[in-house]
Amino acid sequence: MQEAAQKLIVALYAEANSPVPQLDAVNPGVLGMDTEAFNRAVNTLYTSGLVSGITVKFGDDDRQSERVYAKEVLLTRPGVDYVENLMEIDINSSKMDKLKKIALKAGKLGWSAVVTLAKRIMSEYTSAK
Repeated sequence: MQEAAQKLIVALYAEANSPVPQLDAVNPGVLGMDTEAFNRAVNTLYTSGLVSGITVKFGDDDRQSERVYAKEVLLTRPGVDYVENLMEIDINSSKMDKLKKIALKAGKLGWSAVVTLAKRIMSEYTSAK
C-alpha cells in the first residue's frame, strides 16, 4: 500500500480513538498532503475495503477534477485490523496506550503530521481529567 494511504489510515485510527472522534477532520492540511495525493489515498483505502462512507465524484471533463468526499468516513473492521498490525498495537490496550504506540511508530517512520495528531489527541485526554 502506498505510504500516503498508510499515513491516512493511521491518522483516521488515531482520530477514532479521541474523546470526541471527528474523522472528517483528518484532511490534507492536517497530514501535510496535497489534495490530489490525499484523494488518491482515500480512494486506495476505500477500494481496499479499509474504510467506508466515501463518495467519489468524477469530473465531467478535463476542467473538472475528481473529488472525494469523506464526511461520513468510518474505519471498517479490516481497516482497524490493518492499522493494529501495521503499528503493532495490542487490541486490548487502552486508547491512550494505542495513541502512544502510534506516536512512537509514526515518529520512527518520519510521519511527523501523524505524531502531531496523536499527541494532540493524547493532550485532549489529559486536559479532560
